[in-house]
Amino acid sequence: MSGQTHLLDVRHISGIGAIGSRRPLTASQPEVAGAWWWLDIPVVLITVLPVICWLAPDFYREWVLPEGYGFLELLHFFVPLVGFVLGLRLLLAKSVRANRLWWVLILLGTLACLYTAGEEHSWGQHFFGWHTPDAWSQLNRQDETNLHNVLGIFNVLPRFLLELAILVLGLIIPLASVFTRRIHFRALEPFMPSLILVPVSIGALVYKIDATVQKSVGIQGLVFRPSEAAETFYVLFMLFYMILITRRIAMIERRVLT
Repeated sequence: MSGQTHLLDVRHISGIGAIGSRRPLTASQPEVAGAWWWLDIPVVLITVLPVICWLAPDFYREWVLPEGYGFLELLHFFVPLVGFVLGLRLLLAKSVRANRLWWVLILLGTLACLYTAGEEHSWGQHFFGWHTPDAWSQLNRQDETNLHNVLGIFNVLPRFLLELAILVLGLIIPLASVFTRRIHFRALEPFMPSLILVPVSIGALVYKIDATVQKSVGIQGLVFRPSEAAETFYVLFMLFYMILITRRIAMIERRVLT
C-alpha cells in the first residue's frame, strides 16, 4: 500500500495521471505570503539609484559604477550566484528528478545563472587578478578571461534571450492575465509567469529605455551608464524567477502530501 501511495505521489507531481482538480497558482496565493523581495527591492532600486546619481554624482561614479568592485558590479555577480545555488538544490530535489521536463528547464536556468555570474567577473579574474594568457588575450578585446568579449554571440544572444524572457514572461503574460483568462499549462506549473515578476521587469524596462535614449539622443537620463542599472534588474529577474520556482515546487509537494 505504501508503494502505491508513493507511485501516485510521483505521478501527481510530474503531471502524469494526476487525481482530482488542481487550481493554478496565482500571485494571490501563498507563494508570496510574507514575501517582500518581489516588490520592495525593485521599487527601492528604481527610485534610489537616480537620487544617488544626481545628489551624489562623485559617490555614484566611485562606489556604484566601478568595474569589478562597484555596488552594481558586485550585484551582477552575487545575485546570479545565489540563483545558481538555488538551481542546484532544485536539481537534487526528488520531485524535480521525477519530472524530466522540470529537471531540464531548471538545469538551463541554473547554467544561465552560472554563466552570468562567471562572465561578469571573468570567472574570478576580477577578484584574484590573474594574468590573461597571451593566446587568449589576442582573442579577447578587453584582455580578460571571459567569452562575451571574444565573440559577439556570447554577449548579444544571451542578453537578447534574457530581455525577451523579461518582456514576455515578466510583463506581457502576467499583465495580460489581469484582463483575460489566465494562461496555464499544467505540465509547466512551477514555471508559469506570475505578477510578482512584474515590478522587477518594469525596472529592467525603465533602465533599458533610459540606456537606449541616452545612446541615441545623447542626453543625460536617469543615471550614468544606465545599462549597468538595467543589468542589475536582469540578474534580479533571474533570481526572482528561481525563487518563484522554488516556492512553487515546495507548495506542489506539500499539496501532494496532504
